Formats: sequence, C-alpha cells, structure tokens
Amino acid sequence: MDVRLAFLRQPSPEPSSLPLQCSFTHRVTNAEGEVELNYWPARRGNSSPPSHLILFILGNPGLLGYYPPFLSHLHSLLPDSCAILATSHIGHSTMIAPPEEPLDLPQQLESKIELVQSIKGYLDDWAKEDVNYSSKPKISLMGHSVGAWLSCEIMKRLNTSEREENWLIQSGYLLFPTLGWISNSWNGWTLWPIFHRPFKQLLPLLSPLIRPILPWTSLPPTSLSLVRSPEVIRHVLHLSRSEMDLIREPDIPWYKSQRVGDHQKGLFGVWAKGKLDGWVGEDGPLVQEALGGESEGRVKLLDGVPHAFCLTQANSELVAEVVANWINPSSAPSAHAPTNRSEEPAGADVIPM
Repeated sequence: MDVRLAFLRQPSPEPSSLPLQCSFTHRVTNAEGEVELNYWPARRGNSSPPSHLILFILGNPGLLGYYPPFLSHLHSLLPDSCAILATSHIGHSTMIAPPEEPLDLPQQLESKIELVQSIKGYLDDWAKEDVNYSSKPKISLMGHSVGAWLSCEIMKRLNTSEREENWLIQSGYLLFPTLGWISNSWNGWTLWPIFHRPFKQLLPLLSPLIRPILPWTSLPPTSLSLVRSPEVIRHVLHLSRSEMDLIREPDIPWYKSQRVGDHQKGLFGVWAKGKLDGWVGEDGPLVQEALGGESEGRVKLLDGVPHAFCLTQANSELVAEVVANWINPSSAPSAHAPTNRSEEPAGADVIPM
C-alpha cells in the first residue's frame, strides 16, 4: 500500500482538533513536489475505509487556511462514514519549500491525477482487508474556482467507461467554477497587468518591502502568510497566468454528458446569481444550461454570495449546506449548523481565484 497515504487510517479526533494536517509527495515527471493536505476522517472510526471520500481541490491562491470553516461545516453534515481531503497546489504552501520552478496548469493537473489514482488504489486495497466490506469506497471531487476546472479535467481523463456505474469518480461538485474564457472575465481584464511583465516579476519583490507595516494591518493569518512569502506569490502568479492562457472554450457536450439520470452521480454546480462573480463570464450560463439549470436540481444560483465565498463564516456554511444536500439529500443542516452566523472574515481579505 502507498505509504504516502498512511494518514488516511488515522482515527478521527475531537472535532475541535480537525482537520488533521498532513502532506503528499508527488512523483509525476515534471510535476514533482510536496503539497499540504487537510484531512477530515470518517467520524465512525478507522476500522474500515470511508464509504465516500470527497477530495477538495483549492482555488488560487491554493492556501488551505481559507477553507476550514467551509469544510468543517460540510463534514459535520455528512454521514459518519464520509471523509474529506483538501489538497493545495505544488508551490502554494508557506510551510513546505516550493520547487525552484513554478508549475503551470497542465503540470498541476498531472499531480492531481496522480493523487486521485493513488487514493483510489489505497482505499480499494484497504477495503479488501475487511471481509465485511461489501462495496468499494466511492470518490468524488469538489473544486473551487480553478479547482473546479481541474476537477472536470480529472473526470474527463479517468472516467473513461461509457457506463456510469464503472466511473472511477462518482461525482463532481463545482463551486463558483472558472470553466471558460477566464481571461475575458471582468477580473481577467482588470487584473491583466499583474499576470504579465513587468508586474508579474515585480510583485514578489514587494513582499520584503511591506513586511514592516504588516503588524499594523488587519490582515488575518492566511493573508499575512501569503504576503510574507515572495516565493509563494511567484508560484501563485505563474499559475494565474497559465489559467489566463489555457482556460478557453468549455467542452459543452461533455458537461451535458454529466447530466446523468442518477442524481448521486455526474456534475453539480454552485454559481453566484447575476453578475456578482468577476471571474465567471459567459461560460457560466452555458454550463448551467448544459447541466439542466436550477429546475433539474444540479445547479444552484446563490444571491449575494461572491466568488470568494470562503472568506466569511456565513457564506461558507451556506455553500456547505448546498453541497451536503447533493451528497446526502437526507442531511439536516439545522442539526449541526451554528445558531448564529458571523460575518467576520474566516480566512483572509485576499480573494482566492
């Protein structure tokens, strides 16, 4: 069994101790490097593998500190046999030394494919050890922003069977997804300079210059760690430029093929209602229509919730409840949801892309 995934057998601690912090070392040619992971084990214990593992792929910047309020609430709403694993991107960590050369979007994709295949093999082998385990563990993907695009590309590569019951990945949950023509979105146009010379090279150099004033700012820890890390900024901007260049016309026929009869499989998506999301352009309505719109239950448009939903507790919990009802329609958010919702920033003031 893959020793890189031995953390999957760790017992679930008290909720206050979650998530478990771990890492994974990628060995793909041209996509080597270590990534941070956050893990929410199945609450029922580790005597058998989780029945369903949801792999969450971050947006950009891919810092894990933005997402625990969202993922912890989602974990509390799911059956006690479900687990959640969140992965950053190679080079997007202030705790792990980045590779010398930043990775572009195709390289990050290859690393994610390796992680999914490794998880699948590990869980299947673990299930074989338990004579009472009757079915193979299920894997689903969930991604925010460019993480949603990566999730779709992984599904295209790995779900090769024409029969949905044989798909390696059961379902995908797209959160404010950037699926096409990102460079033509409002933010793509207005932020164009920072993804190109000379600003792309200059911005990381500003980090040491502004450090003396950081103690007098109101930036929360996740943002402070990013601003203090010129190497991480360099990796974030490199991936951003690659997104601008490569995320073009969406494969609408493929999205239509994910509108399967079984509402536990295929694609589901959350978008901001109206034009609140500056990272989503005409691709949004096209993909929503391909998935059948809100009337068929695979699409949810949220009024007043921005692209960077993870920056407030209230929006994090709202999105978690939407996803939980797709994964487990019998879930009851009121059973676990806090009685009041704070509007204080949960992660940072830097908008994940």
